Amino acid sequence: MKQHRICLKIFGIAVAVTAVVGLTMAVSGNNTASDPLVSLSYLTGTYRTNLLKDVEADIQAESQKLSSSFSQQVADLKGTMSGQTVTAEKNDFSTHSLTAGQQITVQTGGEVLVLSGTVKAVGSGLTDVTAGTAVSAGGSLTANHLYVAGADCVLEATGTAKLLAK
Repeated sequence: MKQHRICLKIFGIAVAVTAVVGLTMAVSGNNTASDPLVSLSYLTGTYRTNLLKDVEADIQAESQKLSSSFSQQVADLKGTMSGQTVTAEKNDFSTHSLTAGQQITVQTGGEVLVLSGTVKAVGSGLTDVTAGTAVSAGGSLTANHLYVAGADCVLEATGTAKLLAK
């Protein structure tokens, strides 16, 4: 029984000492603003400088890889195209300047692009492929929209207009 009491006393003393040490550490102010785990000066000084150096080195390495890859692709393309002649495509569009009341006929399958001014369709059969809509008879054409004639179609300028047609 005496041994049991001695063990209980030792255990009680150990618990009390542990509690006192734990409370002392909690109250002592470790890991607070005055004594942080990592100081702000380290983060803004040494750590930031080293981090920026690492990032710059990684960027430089990737830039080198991209540059050499691009150079290789250019060389491959030049090798593929050597001996080939590049020519400009033929432009089938012709420019037309119209004044109020003047008309132009667009053949079936023809294309029209109004550059400036106002133009209306006298008949139907014209499709605005830019907007995806049909133009009814008497409908106005919108500048910078491409129109395709599904049937012969007459266009009339309602003012000064400039257009491309083929």
